[in-house]
Amino acid sequence: MKSTPVPADTIETWPFLLDAPPPLFDTLVQSLTPAEQGKINQGIFPEIGRRSAVSRAGLRHILSSYLGVPPQEISLQEGEHGKPSLVGEEISFNLSHTGGHALVAVSDQGQLGVDLEQIRKEAPIDELADRCFSPDEFKHWDQYSGQQRLISFFHVWAQKEAFLKAHGGGMTIPLKDFDCRIDPCDEVGLIQSRISGDADRTWRMVAGNMGEDLRYSIVWDGAEKSVRSRDPEEAGLNRW
Repeated sequence: MKSTPVPADTIETWPFLLDAPPPLFDTLVQSLTPAEQGKINQGIFPEIGRRSAVSRAGLRHILSSYLGVPPQEISLQEGEHGKPSLVGEEISFNLSHTGGHALVAVSDQGQLGVDLEQIRKEAPIDELADRCFSPDEFKHWDQYSGQQRLISFFHVWAQKEAFLKAHGGGMTIPLKDFDCRIDPCDEVGLIQSRISGDADRTWRMVAGNMGEDLRYSIVWDGAEKSVRSRDPEEAGLNRW
């Protein structure tokens, strides 16, 4: 297989569907390790297991297109807080999925996190914002009402989740120790971190819509990068 390096100073995104029809599902499952295959039928809801399997297999197929290695031969490891990475490779990547949708972001280097959120009207956004937003975030967010308040919440929430994944500390990082962009129209910007050790780091974000009820955010540290979307069919996956 031919490898295709990630373009420098670029983040490539791969949106794909998780509800794969039987022929495609069977093909994707073959790219999973025995341990990954064993998790498919675990749990009460089979649909969740199938979607999780497709998301993991999709990640393997996407990484395969860069590395020139068969998907099932890619060696993945998980960090202390569950963030996956490649063994012996510099490529940075991250995966997020919600419902029947998944999004993978890939870059040539640096810390990278991605989050995909479905806007849910029934979510207890006031309670969550009070508990998780910094005082400055909450002050600005509390000026919104109605639909704008709902969209702004998930705009911030996607950034927070992506930041935690990029930083690598998971939920050990206090959510109030960094400030995200509040206005949903702010789709490119900086995240201000007060976390110990971050004084000399620059955290950048992009965010936006991916469908009528989906918000996404990508967070990374370092220099500016361009973001471009790839066609998932190039990796044998179904597009949205």
